[in-house]
Amino acid sequence: MKNSVKRAQTWYRNKLRKWLRQNPKALKLLRRFRCFDSDKKSLARGLAVGLFFGLTPTVGFQTPLVLPSCLLLRANFPIAFMATWVSNPLTVAPLYFAFNRVGESMIGQTVMSENTTATHPWLSLFADASLQMAIGSLAFALPAAGAGYLLIMCLGPIRQSPNT
Repeated sequence: MKNSVKRAQTWYRNKLRKWLRQNPKALKLLRRFRCFDSDKKSLARGLAVGLFFGLTPTVGFQTPLVLPSCLLLRANFPIAFMATWVSNPLTVAPLYFAFNRVGESMIGQTVMSENTTATHPWLSLFADASLQMAIGSLAFALPAAGAGYLLIMCLGPIRQSPNT
């Protein structure tokens, strides 16, 4: 079990390093805004940001959304980057299905007016499904982000490495 965890950590670390090498301006901004700090609040904010964007239907746009959020909130970017992988190729289909079901139960079936539905039925289907998924994902993302933040804040002291 430890070997698989270590392999996963190495994979995430290498993926992050590769992305930072390809985006030197982003790296400079992250350093300027102290997004690599490892204090408890920065780590908690990073986990919250990552879980929030990881549990929204933004696959493919997560890193460009996480980056400015980490800059704005002074959150730990590596933690946020890794937390977005809660939605990965294995989990994205079940997550999107759950988002859609929860959203449907929260807002109902029809969102658009009768005139629009009669004229453009395909538009109604797309709009309903998109809104249901967005609302449903927020029902997952907001509590998960809050729980992630509280989890880190309630843990004991975070051990600092000697060279920080």
